[in-house]
Amino acid sequence: MIKAQLHTHIKGDPADAIPYTWKDLIDRAKTHNYKVLAITCHRKIIFPAKAISYAKKYGILLIKGIEIEIKKKHIIILNPHKSAEQIQTFEDLRNYRANHPKSFVFAPHPYYPICSLKNSLEKHIDLFDAIEHSVLYTKLTTSANKKAEQLAHKHNKPLIATSDCHLLKYLDESHTLIDLDQKTQLTTKKILDALRNNNLQIQTKPLPVHKATKIAALLIFQKLRKMLSMI
Repeated sequence: MIKAQLHTHIKGDPADAIPYTWKDLIDRAKTHNYKVLAITCHRKIIFPAKAISYAKKYGILLIKGIEIEIKKKHIIILNPHKSAEQIQTFEDLRNYRANHPKSFVFAPHPYYPICSLKNSLEKHIDLFDAIEHSVLYTKLTTSANKKAEQLAHKHNKPLIATSDCHLLKYLDESHTLIDLDQKTQLTTKKILDALRNNNLQIQTKPLPVHKATKIAALLIFQKLRKMLSMI
């Protein structure tokens, strides 16, 4: 099994004041034995060439990604073409998928209160390769993830777990194990093919209430800090 983190953000993200660099992220991923790491900043592809070679030194495959927005609803594209930055409507996404079939599209935190697809996900389910099981939940707040699980089962879509990492301390709270041999020479194609075929296991557990509250508060602070820096 290959340990993968498929939803992370780094310094320079246009939407959030992320305090750590790509190097910090890779270093932390190494300590947690990740072999696959996707950088998925908001609205912009940030994927430094130096980061690819740096990750490779530690046996980590770095995957390009982006978290786009359609009417403030978030969508993640792995292995995106540059044109993904221009997507503004679901029709744009449909045309993009037709022209770039090697990209992998999944729905992050689809039933959470803000920045989520909600009913738009099932309405456009054919545009999505997978659905995310969100890290931010407790034993008392499981309904959003349960709804995501039910929709994934209904439409035979893979369910993937991520940390949606904005805070390095919590990188390893939730992740996905991909069913590939440890000796496999990893490529983006092999990883995305395995995800599409649902050859995976999710590793996740409810957060203590105090930890979930702290993470939510810090995420709000990052967003506000970014907004204030742009005034």
